[in-house]
Amino acid sequence: MKFVEMRVIFGRFFCLVLVLSSCFWSLPVFAGQLRLIGNQHWLTVASSKDIDTAVAIARYYSGAKAKVVSSQSGWFAVVMGPYAGHSVKEVLSRNTDIGDVPSDTRLSRGENYLDVVWEKQPYLAELQEYAPGKPAKLESGTVSFFVSMTGDEDNPGPSFVRGEIDGRIAFNSQTSNEYSILGAGAGVFKLDPNSANPQLVYTRYSGGAHCCTHTWIATAPRQAADWTIIDAGMLDSDGYRLEDLDGDSALELLSVDNRFLYAFDSYAASFAPLQIQQVRGGKLIDVSKSLAFQSALRQDLASIEFAAKLDPSLWRSNGFLVGWAASKIRLGQGEEAWATVAKNLDESSDFGPQRCKLNIPLDECPAEELVKIPVAQALAMFLSELGYGPLPQAAADLLL
Repeated sequence: MKFVEMRVIFGRFFCLVLVLSSCFWSLPVFAGQLRLIGNQHWLTVASSKDIDTAVAIARYYSGAKAKVVSSQSGWFAVVMGPYAGHSVKEVLSRNTDIGDVPSDTRLSRGENYLDVVWEKQPYLAELQEYAPGKPAKLESGTVSFFVSMTGDEDNPGPSFVRGEIDGRIAFNSQTSNEYSILGAGAGVFKLDPNSANPQLVYTRYSGGAHCCTHTWIATAPRQAADWTIIDAGMLDSDGYRLEDLDGDSALELLSVDNRFLYAFDSYAASFAPLQIQQVRGGKLIDVSKSLAFQSALRQDLASIEFAAKLDPSLWRSNGFLVGWAASKIRLGQGEEAWATVAKNLDESSDFGPQRCKLNIPLDECPAEELVKIPVAQALAMFLSELGYGPLPQAAADLLL
């Protein structure tokens, strides 16, 4: 299974519901509580001196309830379980939900483990499903939201949304009728810390093999008399997941940068960097480059690199190299990354940007007049246009 698909399954990013999950939290664990006896063992899949790397790997296995524990050595271990068994092979054969693990995975009784320092939180909230004949009503203080869908199971119609404050109508909104009956949900969350009222998030799904969730956000910005409906766009698979990354009690919207999907490889082989957005003043703002979220970006990079540890052939995959390079460049590690990318890019790939030999728009160019741009140059152009910079010098030279 390729990485983009695994991210969808395990929530790395992002189920047909948005959830508040995977936040940092410290658990009260007494000394010796992690020590096991008898046939019980922790399955230890990784260890690192860096907490972000350890958390990234634990997120990768969040479906198997991985956690990060501190140890007497000062390292952080990523563990799952406890499981009954005397060997890694036996544990994996009995627990097929774990998935692939590194070759150096081992069993431990936890003699040197001290405390649980990170574990995926239980779901605090989720979107409430709605469908024809099954509307959703959501309330927060004096604010009530009503979300419904017309039509029937075979022919679902548009969604109708109404907001009320103290029983008085605050706004009405309507979607188009171009969506599937699946993946329709609504939830009330605090997304804008400067807004007196919470925000309503509601979704519709387009249908199809791996596409797409359309998200809208109803918000009443401070000092604004009217509510604003933010069109948060159509995103691959489940769309956004919500998480408070900076500890201000307002949730960020997390997704992967969908512009990377299919850009240099197939969907399944594409790796896309993390995107972080906030709702502020009635607008959706990209804050991925903010210093406040560097830890989340480091975790994202560590998760990408862990995928390559499980499958080293990824270092020869354009889809992987493009996403990895973008993540490295965004963290100021571009010079190192570009040397690896330039050495390993597959120039024979059919994916990647093209140019037209005629002076006409690309979508109007005859097939015989299309010329493939060398992959390294195309990647430099792609990253520059998308704002992933500053580019390393060797990549910038290709733009001249």
